[in-house]
Amino acid sequence: VVMARESYYHIWESQEIHEQVQTWKTQYPDLIHISTSQERYGLDAAGGGNNTTDDDNDVCPFYEQSGCPNYILEIQDYVVHPINSTSSNRLPEVFWSGCLHGNERVGPTSVMEAVALLLEAAQCEAMPRDSDEMDLAQTCRTTLNEKGIDDRHRKWLARLVTTRRIVVVPTANALGYYQNKREEGSIDP
Repeated sequence: VVMARESYYHIWESQEIHEQVQTWKTQYPDLIHISTSQERYGLDAAGGGNNTTDDDNDVCPFYEQSGCPNYILEIQDYVVHPINSTSSNRLPEVFWSGCLHGNERVGPTSVMEAVALLLEAAQCEAMPRDSDEMDLAQTCRTTLNEKGIDDRHRKWLARLVTTRRIVVVPTANALGYYQNKREEGSIDP
């Protein structure tokens, strides 16, 4: 008899992505840095600023500013490779994009799940740093094992984080993703 395995996965909504990104910022400060294309490049968020229309559905109500944010997640081991260090500047870069069209729902979910797995494995592998973390390290390893990530794969995932910079844009078309529409406003990217 083959038993169906309980599914932990679902399609992530815009607000879930936003909330998870905020959680990761505080939970994994040594492994992930988060910005938006609006902060980094001085752009208006789609649906906000100069892009505002009369459609109330053009803004992400959970975002502190107007419009919908285009998050940029940079994953690397910032302890081993501090920002602007020689080693950080020499890391190979990998780019993951969740979606270009807002109605492409699987991509953002896939990259968010992959980021969660990388961060959890890297954090877990870094433990224990002292005797106080022994129980936490064992719990972390057991939890990953229950998810199907054995010791060998946990170490491999952690190595990915330590040996490269992984840049992730979960929703390049954040407004379209929020609206579940192909276009960003009236433009098909």
